[in-house]
Amino acid sequence: MDPQSKILTHDQVDAWVTAQRSAGHAIGFTCGSFDLIHPGHVQYLAKARSLCDRLLVAVNTDASVRRYKNPLRPINPERDRMYVVAGLASTDAVTCLDDDRPLSLLLRWKPDLYIKGGDYQSSSLRSGDAVRAYGGRVEVIRPEFASSSTSVIERIAALAQHAAPAKAAAPPAAGLVLLDRDGTLIRDVPFLHDPAGVQLLPGVGEGLARLQQAGFRLAVATNQQGIGLGYFTEHEFIAVNQQLFRALGPYGVRLSRIYYCPHSAADDCGCRKPASAMIERAIRDFGVAADRTYFLGDTRTDMEAAAAAGCHGRMVAEGEFTAAADWVLAQSEPSQ
Repeated sequence: MDPQSKILTHDQVDAWVTAQRSAGHAIGFTCGSFDLIHPGHVQYLAKARSLCDRLLVAVNTDASVRRYKNPLRPINPERDRMYVVAGLASTDAVTCLDDDRPLSLLLRWKPDLYIKGGDYQSSSLRSGDAVRAYGGRVEVIRPEFASSSTSVIERIAALAQHAAPAKAAAPPAAGLVLLDRDGTLIRDVPFLHDPAGVQLLPGVGEGLARLQQAGFRLAVATNQQGIGLGYFTEHEFIAVNQQLFRALGPYGVRLSRIYYCPHSAADDCGCRKPASAMIERAIRDFGVAADRTYFLGDTRTDMEAAAAAGCHGRMVAEGEFTAAADWVLAQSEPSQ
């Protein structure tokens, strides 16, 4: 439905109310400025609609908002605000409210329910007595979101005072070195989930530092079927990686990204090594050609994944990481 068709003059609301009553529908009425629509508005109007058969929303005019809120408000003009409210599925009809209080409209249409949102009691609503006097009911909907138009405006103002940070001018990568984690960088502990179990293998820190100094980007590609099998959570997996970052800190090594496959061997996925999806994704992400990409791992599946992705692969036994780093540097020489 075109939202504009829901926007009615007061005279049109007279006819609308008569038609709804003739059809036996209970009419709910609410009002507000609805200046910047936020989750609190959406939740409130949806709940209001659930209390009645038809919901009529009166949107405060620009003049009334300036009177009861701030001479600088509203942000959006009344026709725009009415159109946005009319676009919500929870509203059946929208009109304007030029008075500071909705009492005259309540007495004109006598809705079955007068609905307001807020933390106050229904008995404290100034127009509530008049609604109850003609036999109507007053309902208050408690907010479930802390959002408000005012808080949105304040956040926009705060953001406007902050300059966007400049982009880092990183030099182009000499190549990409992808690394298996368990058994290559750290000691292989079955289903490692405790950061205390992280133990950097000999030569890893020094070897990675040399590769980084030579201009290589460093990333991890690791199978982690323990997540899929339920032995540990992704949160625990990340905690282990954080400990790995700390262990590499004294060497000045920065891992750019960690790719991982959480699936078990029984799952049908394209990322679990020896499949090559993780490596291919890394090549795309870093924009490095496959022939400038090197994979260091400790298992045959690592090498099969590297071959499937068209990049260089080398098996690394414990204590041989320095030699593996030398191999990468030698392979990447222009004369090779």
